[in-house]
Amino acid sequence: MKQWRWRMVLVAIAALVVISLATLFQPQETSGRIPDYQISSQLPANQVDYYPLQQNLDEAYYRPLGEWLGRLILPTVEETKARTGDWVWLELYQAPSIQQGLVGQKLRLTWQSNADLDRYLKLVTTDVNFTPAALKSEQAGNLLPNRLNGRSQVGPLQSLAGARPVDDVLVRFVQAQVNVPVGNQAEIKLATMPEMVTGRYQALVKIIGPAPNAPANAIPQDCPGTKPCPADLMLVQHYNPGSKEFDGPQETIRIPQQPHLNGDRFMSTPRDLASSPVGQAGWYVYGAQGKDGIFTVQSLNPRSLVQLQPDEQIFRLGPGRDYISHKNWQNTPARKGTVQKVLVDPRSDSPAVALGQWQEGDRLLGMHLFGGIGGALGEKIMLGTVTGHFSFSLPKVIRDPFTEELQWEIPYYQVYAHNPQGIIAGSQTWENYAGNLQRGWIQSRPFADVVVKLDVLEDYNFGGSVLSPLDELQKQLQIMMARYRTGDGTGYAGVSPAASCVQDSNQALYLAIVGLQQKVQNSPEIITWLAQHGNSPENQRFQRLQQLGDRLLTMLKPRGITREDWQNNAATLAGLDPDNPTNQYDFIQENTLANALLSWQSMLPRLNQDILNQIFLEQGAQLWFMRPNQVGGSMPEILPLAPTGIFGDVPVLSALARRILAAIVFLPRPQDWQFFGIAVVVYGAIAMTLGFKFGLLQWQWWGQSLGGSMKSILALFFLPALGEELVFRVMLLPYPTELNLFWPTLGAMLLSLVLFLLYHPLNALLFYPRGRNVFFQPIFLGLTGLLAVATTAIYWHSGSLWLIAIFHWLVVVTWLMLLGGYGKLAHQKAKR
Repeated sequence: MKQWRWRMVLVAIAALVVISLATLFQPQETSGRIPDYQISSQLPANQVDYYPLQQNLDEAYYRPLGEWLGRLILPTVEETKARTGDWVWLELYQAPSIQQGLVGQKLRLTWQSNADLDRYLKLVTTDVNFTPAALKSEQAGNLLPNRLNGRSQVGPLQSLAGARPVDDVLVRFVQAQVNVPVGNQAEIKLATMPEMVTGRYQALVKIIGPAPNAPANAIPQDCPGTKPCPADLMLVQHYNPGSKEFDGPQETIRIPQQPHLNGDRFMSTPRDLASSPVGQAGWYVYGAQGKDGIFTVQSLNPRSLVQLQPDEQIFRLGPGRDYISHKNWQNTPARKGTVQKVLVDPRSDSPAVALGQWQEGDRLLGMHLFGGIGGALGEKIMLGTVTGHFSFSLPKVIRDPFTEELQWEIPYYQVYAHNPQGIIAGSQTWENYAGNLQRGWIQSRPFADVVVKLDVLEDYNFGGSVLSPLDELQKQLQIMMARYRTGDGTGYAGVSPAASCVQDSNQALYLAIVGLQQKVQNSPEIITWLAQHGNSPENQRFQRLQQLGDRLLTMLKPRGITREDWQNNAATLAGLDPDNPTNQYDFIQENTLANALLSWQSMLPRLNQDILNQIFLEQGAQLWFMRPNQVGGSMPEILPLAPTGIFGDVPVLSALARRILAAIVFLPRPQDWQFFGIAVVVYGAIAMTLGFKFGLLQWQWWGQSLGGSMKSILALFFLPALGEELVFRVMLLPYPTELNLFWPTLGAMLLSLVLFLLYHPLNALLFYPRGRNVFFQPIFLGLTGLLAVATTAIYWHSGSLWLIAIFHWLVVVTWLMLLGGYGKLAHQKAKR
């Protein structure tokens, strides 16, 4: 009975991990819930028509957000039938000086014609027809692209313009062609997707405090904290570029209090903004003049966050790893309202040298992660796990036009599921995603934006053939984001263990790596150049990029196994899918638990970012961490929560869950079976030689009936084989694809061996008395130790629980059935 109890416990452990995983991503039943977007849109300052087309702002202190800037308007179904292709209307707010005559007009925005664009449009253009799952999601309070439902051949521009119920998506772009057909209105043609922005103008100000003598209609009735609420009219002082101080003109601006949303929470507030510690260096404010002529803020960005000035610098690999694993998110609730900026450099020990590596014009890889909302009005936490959200960005080091100082510009590439706030999957500025007062998370959640500086990610020039790793990633992210906006034609992109922001951002990374490899393989010019310039710095740098790609692929397809849907999508993108020779829309997204487990290391955002951080750090990258923790106005009812692994901040449970998941899901590969066979031969030769020599083994059939034999053989697989390997190998050893240091790994292996040896005599003393005569023999313990060495080697090669359990099972069954083990144990029972 005791053995069966242990078997039930072991099965329960594995089942708990799988059930917990499914529970984390189980949507909550909130039928009939109104989306937060619909609630917040009732505020006049969140409505498009609150901001007149004509603006009258002092150009010395207000700068437009882009050279080309405007509002997208979805054409009617009749208009799209009259003019086919992917196009939308653009209400133009800003244009280059030579095109100023177009400002204020409603123009057609469409695409330039080239092979790359045509291929992109083919891949992401789809019919949109809402599925029952989409309708159910909408009833639960998510904002879906209702205006696209039933439309045919929806392209990326139309999916962006139609993502919300009203035409309130503002975009900017750098380059465009202006075409004026004879007798028709002008149209603007793009070569790349526009970038979403918030507001039309930007200024740098110091917030002095609430404006004196504010009228009663400027005091909101509802706000965080105690009543009365502070006025939304704020007195600010502009930054003076001449003096480099905040001694410019004072002005009263509006920072509106956002409405009360679901969960009794607010997205942002102007309360105590003047005393915020992160705002002492000033705030970038984004918005436009309202109907009353007062500049109304739609987004806030603290200057101190984006300045290229770290608060702390960490040197060498070990301390860098420690910061990633422990200190980055340490004591997050206590850090509320603060910002940490940390520069980690594994190769330098000079602050000046490390900081000097970051130069104006640098274009880099970034990773974004946000945590949870705790406190009295916090979110519901499942199993102690704060999942958070992950995305990539492509940050740039720019020179701020106001201060002339170096700072960060962070364009996000948000693979974002449909949600209640109206956040749209797509490329967008920091102020549109993070700082937006209506739906940005900067005041509500803690962030971790990590910027990676690594020379192998820079562009390559192979004798005129240029390859750009970051451009390739950007291209794949644009495809993924367009798919998310339409839900691959279903109308809904949701969150599951296998398909989510983090999973599909990593799918884009996987596709980018595979795409780069295929470009090199399919280019005779590049292959020839590499062969002729074997010792050139460019070639050596490219070889290091290949090593990085191999390391990333190890994370994205552990043990060499790739999800079938990812493989299919890679083939489609490369034009290698035999069932899709014309590259028509043929993406697959299989939201199965098996697929989730196949990409388990990229399932939870915190685990994924930590792993990527360590990979890049070990490749020699500098890492710049920006860690705001619910910064901005004061909201005492909430606290910032760090994102976690499964089972939250209980490190033992989280590590065990990850190890068990991986060991269960990864079945042995052909090469693993080959290694298994070699191990069987080597172990068998050594064990039988020593066992016969010292009298532990003898040829003897165990004498059970056929039915009894089959029952015993099956039982032995579960205990001792499966149970002991689960405990002493899977639970005690780091998983082979984890980022492991040599000495800690060796220590874990030795500990596993010692505990495995001690377990057998202790088991005989406490639970299994019939083994007392055998389990204390030196030869038995020696062969038991050899068994532990063999299964450790097999596990380290395969990562599969099943393979080591089978090996252990074969050894035990062979000993009991053929080599006298059953007789020795039965003799001990009879003797007793």
